[in-house]
Amino acid sequence: MTLGMKQIMVEVPDCITEEKAQYEINRIFSPDWISLHWHISDVQECADGRTMSDADAQDILEEMHHRHDANNGVTWDTIHHYVERWREDQDEEQEAS
Repeated sequence: MTLGMKQIMVEVPDCITEEKAQYEINRIFSPDWISLHWHISDVQECADGRTMSDADAQDILEEMHHRHDANNGVTWDTIHHYVERWREDQDEEQEAS
């Protein structure tokens, strides 16, 4: 079966090249790829009552993305580990001030 194609406009950050954006979009819609996604709200949910900014949650997601073990992927345990490190950093900053 041949699928029809249509062209769309997508806004991406200036730091993303057109080629990179096209590559990522192709991966999203290709049946040859699988991708699992985590959201900042997943990270913030693990903060156990502490208020975590969107920027802090994004930083954690980015760090997990770059440091995760490809054999294990990213799990809730992974998120809890990074959030615990974030809490420790927050406590140290608070004690220093």
